[in-house]
Amino acid sequence: MSIPIAFIICTEPGRLEGQSLMLAESIRKFCGELKNTPIYSFHPRVGEPILKQTQQAFEALQVTHQQIPINREFHEYYLANKPLVCAYAEENIDAEILVFLDSDKCFFSEPKEFLLPVDCNVRMRPEYGQGIGSTGLQDPQEWYWQKLYEVLGVKREVFVDTPIGNKRIRAYWNSGLIAVRKSAGIFRTWKDNFEKVMRLDITPPQGIYFVEQSVLSVTLCALEENVEHLPPNYSYPLPLHNRLSKELQIKHWDDIVSIHYFNLFFYNDWHGQIKNLKNFNVNSKKYQWLSEEVVRLNMPRVSVWHRYLLGVRRMEQKLKSFNLDINFSRWIENRVKF
Repeated sequence: MSIPIAFIICTEPGRLEGQSLMLAESIRKFCGELKNTPIYSFHPRVGEPILKQTQQAFEALQVTHQQIPINREFHEYYLANKPLVCAYAEENIDAEILVFLDSDKCFFSEPKEFLLPVDCNVRMRPEYGQGIGSTGLQDPQEWYWQKLYEVLGVKREVFVDTPIGNKRIRAYWNSGLIAVRKSAGIFRTWKDNFEKVMRLDITPPQGIYFVEQSVLSVTLCALEENVEHLPPNYSYPLPLHNRLSKELQIKHWDDIVSIHYFNLFFYNDWHGQIKNLKNFNVNSKKYQWLSEEVVRLNMPRVSVWHRYLLGVRRMEQKLKSFNLDINFSRWIENRVKF
């Protein structure tokens, strides 16, 4: 007999260990009637296992963790873990609804919207900003989307509005939180399409990053799925709070179902960053719990310089398209202690 719903996460050695533990803790503490939902953690690449203490903490939280070499062909591309793990879960976990979660999430209320109605196969959030997305025919990134449409057989155009800037772009959803009906076979199709695109070496202008997310979006368009959007308080992009359209900004922790915090808690100045969020109330027991968890799990590991380094690397990637091979980031790494 199948269970109603199951959560799927990826946990590999390093920073994902603390993130996955905090995510599981938040589910068990704050998710109400869904707090006992089975959580399946996968380590999908060959290599050293996660720490023994992480495994023991998972056991205490009743998280089922497995290291299975699901991602062999695209071992060097860690984001390939998502479609490959999701497809494996779809084939091997007997649940009516599967919810994939990036580990840099944290829950503060019961996610009732995960319980899909009978006429809905998928719920998720639009990508926060345009990123590698396209506004349409005049966009310099349009060629990439047209190529995906051609290869994956999209016949109907779909557009979404971004939470940042309220920009209308071709359907581009965030793959960090996906609730699907298992019987729809969405995850398997995503995996097949991802492998096809990777083998054809079709990548966005900025490089390989986010291929899996754009392929998921185009897959949903090709399947002509009616993607329902989760409310803005799901996977709320906390570090991007000040950039969101005002009508989408949340001011109190009690109004949040879950947050997406990206790399926020790996910077030593994370508490100050949260205090700088405009009109955001940090006087909450939920925020106090979060702060204590971040400290307990010893998550801060890098200085603020690391944030600037990431920006430099993105610029270097763009310059490579003009045949300019500049490696200023290596110079920074050699002189700044992270």
